[in-house]
Amino acid sequence: MGPKPRPGTLARFRCMVQDPSYGEELHLSVAQLVNAATGETRQKFSQYTDSGHVLDDDWEVDYASASNRFIEKEVAYCVSVPGQTKWAQMDTGSSLENVLEALDISSAAGSEARFAGSADKYPLSGQRHAAALVKFYAPSTAPKVSEVVDVVGVFELGYNPREEPRQGQDAAEETGEDARWPCLHSIFHGPVSIDSLVSGLPGISAGNDYLDRRSMCLAHLTAVLGGDGLAAHYLLLHLLSSTAVVQGTKVGKFSLNLIGFPAAAASGQQTADTDRDTGGFCLENPATKHVGDALDQLVPRCVEIPFELRLLNNTSFLPNAESGDLRAGVLQLAPNTQIVCDETCLQEGTLGERGVRNLHALQTAILEQAVTYIYPYQPIEMAANLRILVLSTGKSILHNDCDLYLADSAVQLLQKINSDGPADEPKPLDPMHNEQLRQYLETARHLDFSVPKEVSDRISEEYAETRRKAHESNEKMVSQAELALAVTVARLVSVSKGEAELSWDSWSEACALEARRNERNGHFLAKIKAATDAAQKQKTGEAADSQTKSQD
Repeated sequence: MGPKPRPGTLARFRCMVQDPSYGEELHLSVAQLVNAATGETRQKFSQYTDSGHVLDDDWEVDYASASNRFIEKEVAYCVSVPGQTKWAQMDTGSSLENVLEALDISSAAGSEARFAGSADKYPLSGQRHAAALVKFYAPSTAPKVSEVVDVVGVFELGYNPREEPRQGQDAAEETGEDARWPCLHSIFHGPVSIDSLVSGLPGISAGNDYLDRRSMCLAHLTAVLGGDGLAAHYLLLHLLSSTAVVQGTKVGKFSLNLIGFPAAAASGQQTADTDRDTGGFCLENPATKHVGDALDQLVPRCVEIPFELRLLNNTSFLPNAESGDLRAGVLQLAPNTQIVCDETCLQEGTLGERGVRNLHALQTAILEQAVTYIYPYQPIEMAANLRILVLSTGKSILHNDCDLYLADSAVQLLQKINSDGPADEPKPLDPMHNEQLRQYLETARHLDFSVPKEVSDRISEEYAETRRKAHESNEKMVSQAELALAVTVARLVSVSKGEAELSWDSWSEACALEARRNERNGHFLAKIKAATDAAQKQKTGEAADSQTKSQD
C-alpha cells in the first residue's frame, strides 16, 4: 500500500444512505477578517471541510460583518451498498474503501478505529464494510433513507456527533490525529447509472437486440437449472421484476418460489471463517449456492439469507430507532436488491419470538413490498423494492406470488451437485456475454411500461367469458388473484422483449406459461398426494396387523 492519504484527498464513495437524520450543520464559508493592529480587512473562503479558518497573527473574524456567508450542509450516515456484487464494485484507487484501507480504518471487530455503533448500523451485521458521514452542501439535499448514490467529495477525518468524545475532550476539539471518523464532503452526488455498472457497451435498441439478449439469457438460465426451460422463463421474469406505484397501486412485484432443491446436510453449520467474512449471510447448501452464484454474476446487488435458526433468532430484520439512533435491520436494503432465501437449511428446533418477527417481516416484504421502521412512538412503514427468490425442498413456509416445482432434470442436477460437487455444472459465460446479460437485465427492468386500454378491455372480456363458461360447466373458475398474476407475468414477458406496452401476443404467451406451470404443479401435487396416501395406507395396515397379533 502506498503512502497514507491526507485530509483533502478527493475520493469517490458508492454508498447507501443508512441514516439521513444526523441533522444540519452551518459552516462559515466566507469570513470577513479584520487586522486588530492596522484595521485592514480582507475575506477568506473555506468549503468542503469542518476545520475552522486558520488565521495569521493579529487577524480575527469580524462576526458582526454583513459580508460573512454561512452555508448549510446536511449530514447522513452512509455505508457500503449491502450485498453489492464484486463485478458492480468500483475498481478505482480513489474509492473510499481503498482510502479507508490505506488508513487501516474498517468496521471489523478489533479495529482500533472508533466506529462506535457502526456494526449495528450495517444491515448485514458482521460483514466488513466502509462507512462515513457524508455532508451534502446546499442547495443539494441529502438522499432519502436506503437510497444508493455515487458521491465524489473531499475526504477528511472528523468526529461523530453521536459518539461520546474522549474524556476531557470536547467533540468540537476532536480533529487531527485524534479524529478517527471518516467524513466525505460531497462536491457531486447522483444515482448509480446503468452505464457506470456496464461500461463500454453500446446501448440496446428496441426489437431484435432485446430478443437476442432474451434468448441468450434464457439459454444460460436453462443450463443453470439443468435444462428446465419453464423454470428458466420464470426465473428470468423474476429477475426483470421491479415494484412501481401506478395510480396508488403497487404493481410489478413478482416473488418466486422454486421447489425441489435437496435438503441441506444436518451438519451444515457455517465455519467461524465463513461467519467472519459473511456474517452468516451465505448459502452453504451446494445446490442453492449453485443458483445463488449464478445470480451473483448477473445482478449488481444480491443478499443471501439462509433460514438457519441461529441467524433467524439472533438477528433483527427490521430497522430500529427506539434507542435514538437508527440501527439497521437485514431488510434495510437498497432498491432492486436481489434476495435469495434458502429454506433447505431450516432444521428442527425452536424458533424464538425474534425469529417469528423476522419471518413476519420477510412475509410483509414479499406481499406488500414494505419494510417497517420501528421508532419510539410508532412504527413507520416504508415502501420497498426488493426481489425475493425462495429456494425450498417442499412448498415454502412463506406465501409467494408464484410457486413452481422444478422438472426432474433440474432436480437430478441439483442432487448431483449436492452429493458430488460441481463437476457437471455448466461452463460460465465469457466476460463479454456476462456484460451483455447484465446490461439487458438492468435496461429492461427500467423500461417505462403501460397497458393500452384496448388490450386491458380485451383481457377483461376474456376473463368474464372464461368465468361464465366455467360456471355453466360447473368447473373451477379463474379467481381475481390468478388474473392479477397472469397480468403480472404478461407485463414481464413484454418487458423481456423490450416492449413499452403490453401486446396481445405477450398476453397469449403469458397465458401459455401459466397453463404449463399449473399443469406441472398439479402433476407434482398429485404425485405427492399419492405418495402420502400410500404411506398412510401402509401405516394403517401395519397398525392393524400389530393389533391382530396382540389379540392372538
